[in-house]
Amino acid sequence: MCLSKWLSATVAIALFAGAVAAADTTVGGKIKSINAAKKTFVLTGSDDKDNTFKFDDDLVVNREGKESKSDLKVGDLISVCYDKGLTTWTAHYILVQEGKFKKCELIQGNVKGYDADKKELSFTNLSKQTTAYSLGKAPVRINMEDSKIEDLKIGDSALIIVDKAGGKEILGSVMVKRAK
Repeated sequence: MCLSKWLSATVAIALFAGAVAAADTTVGGKIKSINAAKKTFVLTGSDDKDNTFKFDDDLVVNREGKESKSDLKVGDLISVCYDKGLTTWTAHYILVQEGKFKKCELIQGNVKGYDADKKELSFTNLSKQTTAYSLGKAPVRINMEDSKIEDLKIGDSALIIVDKAGGKEILGSVMVKRAK
């Protein structure tokens, strides 16, 4: 009986640790190399460390507002949202930082609320900092399908693009991924 309880506890801890380790996160850096055959790329971060990322089957690359599956080049400065798995980091959204997106940043977090009168989205990032962003003309998508701000739910896990040019933070896009 004690052995079964111990095994159950061990499995529960392992599953919990796996779920925590697999959380999405974002990082920025410069593409050092791309291996199309292995579906991987190496990113040199601001700390000068190299990390290898695997391309997700549903990878989206945003270059100048145009999204594709594979528009990356060695030397690109990027922000990448990825699943930080136990053994493999899997990229699922990449923002190439050039042109009008040069000063943009990907931010992962949760929808805290929406003020319809002010047209502001309250968003809490992974560091638990809450910021209100003016929605403006920012597109809203749920599971990569065009949607409306009213379709968002408090607590939705979201990825936003924020333009930080000119000392102001302007919301560029809201993307929510929900389990189907």
